Amino acid sequence: MGDVLQYLIDGTSGIVSGGVDGKALVAGVCSKGKVGKAYLVGKRTNLDDMLGTGPLVDRVRDMLVTGGQEPGVVAVPVQGQPGGYISDLSVTGTKTGATLSGYPAKNADVVVRVTTGGLVSGGAAMLEISTDGGKTFAAPAPAAPQVAISDGDETTGATLVFNEGAVLDEGAAYAFAVRCPVGPVYRVGDAASPLPAVEELASGVLAGAELVLQVVKGGDRNVGTYRLSTDGGDNFGATRTIPVGGVAELDGYGVKLNFPAGEYTPGTTYTCRLLPPAPSIVDVLDALDAPLSIYDVEFVYVVGPSDSVDWAAAQAKADELWNHQRPTYFKMEERLPFDGEDLNDYTAALLAERQGFAGRFVTVCAQYGEVVDTTGAARLRNAAGLQAGRVMAIPVQRATGRFKDGPVSQLSLPEGWEAVRPTLENAGYLTAKKYAGMKGTYWGDSRTMAEDTSDFMYEEALRAVFKAVRLTRKAALKSMYDEAGDPLRPDRKGGLAYLKANLEDALDAMVEAKELAGYVVDIPAGQNVARDGVAVEITLIGVPIIREIKLYNRYTYAGSNFDPRIEDYALAA
Repeated sequence: MGDVLQYLIDGTSGIVSGGVDGKALVAGVCSKGKVGKAYLVGKRTNLDDMLGTGPLVDRVRDMLVTGGQEPGVVAVPVQGQPGGYISDLSVTGTKTGATLSGYPAKNADVVVRVTTGGLVSGGAAMLEISTDGGKTFAAPAPAAPQVAISDGDETTGATLVFNEGAVLDEGAAYAFAVRCPVGPVYRVGDAASPLPAVEELASGVLAGAELVLQVVKGGDRNVGTYRLSTDGGDNFGATRTIPVGGVAELDGYGVKLNFPAGEYTPGTTYTCRLLPPAPSIVDVLDALDAPLSIYDVEFVYVVGPSDSVDWAAAQAKADELWNHQRPTYFKMEERLPFDGEDLNDYTAALLAERQGFAGRFVTVCAQYGEVVDTTGAARLRNAAGLQAGRVMAIPVQRATGRFKDGPVSQLSLPEGWEAVRPTLENAGYLTAKKYAGMKGTYWGDSRTMAEDTSDFMYEEALRAVFKAVRLTRKAALKSMYDEAGDPLRPDRKGGLAYLKANLEDALDAMVEAKELAGYVVDIPAGQNVARDGVAVEITLIGVPIIREIKLYNRYTYAGSNFDPRIEDYALAA
């Protein structure tokens, strides 16, 4: 008593919080770091020291270079599985199909040819098998419902499976490729020059690479010299002497070069492709469990090839986060084309995969190409990292393909991509394109994997709505357990008016930032607040995106009856 008492009245400054746009959590395989631990990454982070090498590091570099000045990236290492695949089956000369089973154990280009037609069971049909792409075939052998493929000494790990009662047609051929983490070594040049081997270390392959080894000076070990490229021949390292022991380890890749003794011929070139390790979706979600409980992000980017099963798991996780008041969507990657798979077959495989899934909280990037990163290397990989970075750098209502934001200068599209791109984009994949007369590469529509009838088939719509949902929830919490006032006396504004004002303040911030064109907040009258709570209807009015421009050009002569200026001149007179 007898003093001046001070009270703080909070919540009246108009500050709006709750947006997490521009923040992403990225999960993938790398050679360093603890699985499941979240690492905060910035433009000055030494990625080599923190995360080592691997797909996660490659994509984080891509995100940082396109993510604006202050991208918010949280990197999470995930347990990896060895790369490798058994490609899709190509069948020619028959309507009798087959399936493939197994796990890649040895590189092979398999061709199984029917030399004698007949039932697959009973010894009537005869098959001959090649593991070198049809250059040589083993002696014909009786067909069977399950044909294990080997080169005579070692199994490839693949089995060709026919139906029990299938009838094989003479001359029919079944072809596919088997690729291990270390692909086959090819030689271009003198066939007498020894063939080096590329062998995995105990760690397994740590990062993808397109190895190109060129002999610079001829000679045996400790005499001849070579230079090595890890990005397909775009950049070469220093010239080195062939080791006296024949073994040279490649730091950060998990492999070693083994040079047999012999006379190496100058100019001879050897190539080999390393397939990066990839995570399973089970390992991804397990690694994300702890980081997602700590960090609130706009989207989660999963690095590595994925399929419709992975997308369904990601959609289920996004639904779970939504139910926990954490609107978050997932970015996924498609695989690269298999060896020997052209763009038409690749597109057909992606369309078939798409038919098995629809999810509005998942985007899938099918775009790949040669990506130049900040190390100077130019490697073939999925371009989702570049797209994710662009998303982080722009407002939520903006499309990543906006022409004024400039081209994706780091990405070179594969030859012939424009022929298949519209089909993939219409199917819901993220793709990039070129414009006639322009030299750069630009993103196309930012599609999600939602159905075509969904309001959220475009990423920018999803981002804008998710941001509004976060902001309005934070604003609505200010009215929890507040007095609603007397709904029968509208002349007295109570808690419902305060609730509406807070929601409008939050959405006003998005309108002022041009992230929304407008909104309508309506609290229907006649609600039994004490029994049912308060229902608020919010209509978000989005900013339209110009997705196509049609220019109609006409030609006429000056002063003719069709000159549109004639009427203006007449009025002026």
